[in-house]
Amino acid sequence: MLTALTFALILTSAVVVHELAHFANARSVGVPVRAFSIGIGPVLARWRWRDTEWRISLLPLGGYVDLPGMGAKVGEDGELEHPDEGMATKGWAAKMWVLIGGVIANYLLGIVLLAWAVTLQPGYRELTTGVAPEADGSTISVVTEDSAAERLGIQPGDRILVLNGIPDPVPAQVVDQVQTSDRLVLTIDRGGQELVIETAWPIEPTDETPLLGVQIAPIVPAVPFLQALPEAAAFGVRVIPDMVRGFVSGFGAAITGRENADVAGPVGMVGLVNQATRVGLAPVVLLAAVINFSLAVFNLLPIPGLDGGRMLLTSVVALRGRPFRPGQEEQLHFLGIMAVLALIVLITFRELSALFSG
Repeated sequence: MLTALTFALILTSAVVVHELAHFANARSVGVPVRAFSIGIGPVLARWRWRDTEWRISLLPLGGYVDLPGMGAKVGEDGELEHPDEGMATKGWAAKMWVLIGGVIANYLLGIVLLAWAVTLQPGYRELTTGVAPEADGSTISVVTEDSAAERLGIQPGDRILVLNGIPDPVPAQVVDQVQTSDRLVLTIDRGGQELVIETAWPIEPTDETPLLGVQIAPIVPAVPFLQALPEAAAFGVRVIPDMVRGFVSGFGAAITGRENADVAGPVGMVGLVNQATRVGLAPVVLLAAVINFSLAVFNLLPIPGLDGGRMLLTSVVALRGRPFRPGQEEQLHFLGIMAVLALIVLITFRELSALFSG
């Protein structure tokens, strides 16, 4: 249940922010917005405010805006005609501003979320800077069941203050002492209380390398949010080429049947959310940041039906000096959306096949 709620929250917040940006940019250039929906599917509630119908829809997996002038209209004779309102009355620059709003919004939200994740878990700073932060001690993150650590009373969350006379040992020093010492003397901090654990080592004779049975997390200095913010922005720029290559590779693999881990479908995304929620808030926020970056880059792809495809066709119309035939552009967008949906179905089918095959 928690996984489903977290997945819905991440996806809906990303899509709603995306559509709110389209809404704001449209209003800023004088394009009215007929409707704005939080969620998709059947409408559960609706009200009017500032000439827009606001809706709450059944499925909390996204949202949409309804802008006039985005498609052909039906004339009195039943034939399709060019629209003469809303977006259709604006120039190239205004149209591009409306269309790119969602991409910018997801990118900015991704930056904020990534910076927040780094402040929650400073170890993530290696992702944004490419440099591993220097450890300033160690803490126990996991204690294996029936391990030596469990028998000694070590618990997750314990911070190692001193180990065999080494103050604030980093993980590498902890591993070295466990593998080479014949006695362990630990001073740990547990919720503000200092405890001393002393034992001959290993507890039981063994010819193999002794194991304590813990996962050790480095303690790294805290990162202020304002320091993490520009680093997150730089990461968002650096990752664009990798994400584009990943989408192209992932879609190619879906069509040809090759193995590929560059693109996750709905099943894969739910699996990632499930793993993140088991660990804590920081990985959930990090995953939300990555999803927002991915949505921004994906929507920029020049595929009809996506924001990038609409910007491409808007630019083609501006360069040729005349619009497409009424309904022709809508057909291209329909075909593009159908192609994207088909790829998503293929990716989902492959994920389900892998899941059921173990």
